[in-house]
Parts: sequence; structure tokens; C-alpha cells
Amino acid sequence: MTTIETRVSSALAASGVEKGSSLLIGVSGGPDSTALLRALSCLRPVLDIRLHACIIDHGIRSRVEISGDIQFVRDLCESLGIPLTVAEVPAGRCRDRARDESLSLEEVAREERHALLKDAAGRSSASWIALGHTQDDLLETVLMRFVQGSDVQGLAGIRETRGPFIRPLLGCTRPEIIDYLRSIGQGWREDVSNEDLSILRNRIRHSLVPVLDREFAGARSGILRLARKAGLVAELLKELGRGMRWTPSGSGFSIPQQAFLAAPAALRAAELMRLYDRLRGRSSPRRLPWRFIAPALEAMVFPASTGILLGHGVQLVTRGGRLHWERCIVRHGKKSYLIEVSETGSFSVPATGVRVKLARCSGKRSSVAGETALLARDIEPPLVLRSRRRGDEILLEHGAASLKELFAGWKVSEGQRNGVPILADRKGVVAVLGAALGGPSRIRQSALATGDDNVDCIVVRTEGGHGRGS
Repeated sequence: MTTIETRVSSALAASGVEKGSSLLIGVSGGPDSTALLRALSCLRPVLDIRLHACIIDHGIRSRVEISGDIQFVRDLCESLGIPLTVAEVPAGRCRDRARDESLSLEEVAREERHALLKDAAGRSSASWIALGHTQDDLLETVLMRFVQGSDVQGLAGIRETRGPFIRPLLGCTRPEIIDYLRSIGQGWREDVSNEDLSILRNRIRHSLVPVLDREFAGARSGILRLARKAGLVAELLKELGRGMRWTPSGSGFSIPQQAFLAAPAALRAAELMRLYDRLRGRSSPRRLPWRFIAPALEAMVFPASTGILLGHGVQLVTRGGRLHWERCIVRHGKKSYLIEVSETGSFSVPATGVRVKLARCSGKRSSVAGETALLARDIEPPLVLRSRRRGDEILLEHGAASLKELFAGWKVSEGQRNGVPILADRKGVVAVLGAALGGPSRIRQSALATGDDNVDCIVVRTEGGHGRGS
């Protein structure tokens, strides 16, 4: 067993991967993921693990490049006897989202990649998703977070284990990876986008890291120690946060105002960030700007019944001596509303008594009365719960149907129509939850999941109002 294979074996054990486990390997054809694929293939009989692989086409690179990568990975997986899934992001989606949501292309691509990997893992019944990040990636990430002014959680860098994702090569350097591949006679693909200096990570890799290596002996080990120390502080804040007295409340969480004000500023910030991740419900949560949460960090008192923070889809407000950190409802009139929702949680529809509950379900599921299952892969975030709008349509099996026609067919009066919750995403209406008024519900045809679908789903149920569940 080579040094790399020994380290990978130890990393799997440290992450809790047991014998007999099934792993999905995210493979791009580059040296890191290729080395991970080969190492896990060698360890397969020793650890009694089952392997699947997945390559993602992000819809960003030229067809010639990505086709070459896919063929390389397909040939390699075939030679190793490892099943391969090829997953695609629709061309242009990553760039469109990056522009529309003011995010970096790298961040959007990572969100899309993680969603597709989770879906592929569900299809292949894999409990773990192995990624090929190395110690060099960790170094670059910490430096990126440093120049961006990150908090201690960000400075901790890449975690070896996060949910189903594991990174068995995190203790290996890129030169060690290259030496390993050469020693076993394994080639790899080069991604020309790694030379694009418009991408921050590439500027860090090609411009900053070489200077640190040349001018500051021991800089790498010092930065990695910083990441470890930041991780310890982040763990301390997490532990202290367990003592905070947050309780679920409406569309978010609340806490006695004095309990929050008694906490140190660092703990306040960590708690607002942690709960924001839960409110957002994303696989790769966005971070709130520090300047946005700053007014809540060092105040000694908050005025009664007032808003403290408002923006980024959330609000921090005081009501009745309690502090509420919740999703922000954007009202367009006396009867209209819009709530950005996560893929898990319970959400109140204003002025109706209706609650819409969402939950994630991976793998094969049985049909349950009163529930509707949406295919997670069909949803283009953000997912919102809102009132109807003029011109709303939903794509059903027999074509587009206007909500006006649906409501008329269901004999829903004009005064009741704003009480019918609408789930919508970037593509349009996903679901019309008519069960809120005791009627039927309608789901976008492409998003409709059945009990026979062995896929990642978002399960939807309505409660209250005039209905008994949807």
C-alpha cells in the first residue's frame, strides 16, 4: 500500500466510513480526483467498500474540453470496474445565476455541483460523497477567506467531513499527488480554466502562494496552524451556542432579548450566522456580510418593538421582550406576500392560518396521503412561498394552465384566491397548494415525483386553513 493509499484509508476511518460502506466519488479528470479514484479503487477489497463515480458538466466550459474530460473519466472508470454517472447543469445556468444573484461563478458552480452529487449519491445508494480536495486547496481557501475578511469559521478552511461529503486527500499535498500518479503510471486531464486569473482562487494559487513560498519560510505550516486554531475557536463558539435559549418561532427563531444581549459579540455573530444557514436551508450556505450584522453585535439595549436588521431575506426584530431572527416577508399590498423558504422547515402563510411544511427525502419513498413530493433536481432556487400574481401559469401534463382558470374550475371565490399558497422558483410556479382551501393541489409536471422515484425529493404538506393537508 502506497503512502497516499495509507493516508486515504486513515482519513476514511477518521470520517466514520465503515467496512461495507458505499461511496460516490466526485471525479473531474484532474490529478486530485483521479488520484482519489485510483487510491479508493486499490482500497476497495481491503476495506470492503462499494464505489460509484460522478462527473459534472457545469455548462461553463467548451464542449470539446468537457467531452474530452468525460471520455477520459469514462474510460478510466470502465477499466477499474466502477459505475459512472454523468450529470449536467443546463448550459448558461451557472453564469446566469452568478449575474442575477451577485455571486461568484465558483460559488454558484459549487452549489450546483453539490446538489447534483447528492442526487447521484441517492440514486446509487451511496452514504458518502468523496471529494479530491488536497492540503493545497485548504491553504488557498484559508488565504481567500483571509483577504475577504472572513470570520473564524471561514478561516478554519475546508473541513474533512461535512454532512455526506468527505475529503480523504486533505492531508496530502499536490506534489505528493502528482508523484503518486506518476508512480502508478496514471495520466490525468488539465483544466485550462485553472489558469484564468479572473478567478480569485487562481490568483491566490499563481500569484500569492509562490511569493509566500519564496519569501516566508514556514508560511504554509503557519497558515495551516492558523486554520486549525480558527477551527478550535469555531468549535468553542458552537459549544457555547448550545447554551443559548433560541426556540422555533413562526418563520424563524426567537430568544429572550436579555439572553442575547448578555452574550459576547463573537457568540452573537456566530449564532446569527448559524441560524441564518438554517433559515436559508442551502447545501452551501451564503454568508451574511459583517457590516450587515454589526448593529446587533455590541449594542447594550434594543428599542422595544423595532427592527434591528433587515435584508438578505431575513430580519432581526424585537417583540414583547423577545428577539426574533426570521425570514423576511416582503408585502406588496394588504393581501399579498412573498416568503423565501428553505427546502426544510415550517412556514406560516400571512393572515390565513395556513402552514406549509417542507422536508427533504432521499431515495425511494412510499406515497403518503396528504403529502406531495417534488423532484429536488427540478427546482431552481430561490424557492419562494407567495400569493398569486396576475398572469401566473403552471405547466401541467397537457400544457400550460393559468391559475385564474384553475381557481375558477375549483370554484374558489375571488376573495379566497390570495389564500391559496403558491410555491415558485426561478422557472415559475412549482405548485399550487389548493388543499389550503380544502381543494386539490397541482404540481409542475417536470417537478412531480411519484412513490416509485428513487431520487432526492422535497416533500410538501399544508396544514390549517380550510384544508386537512396537501
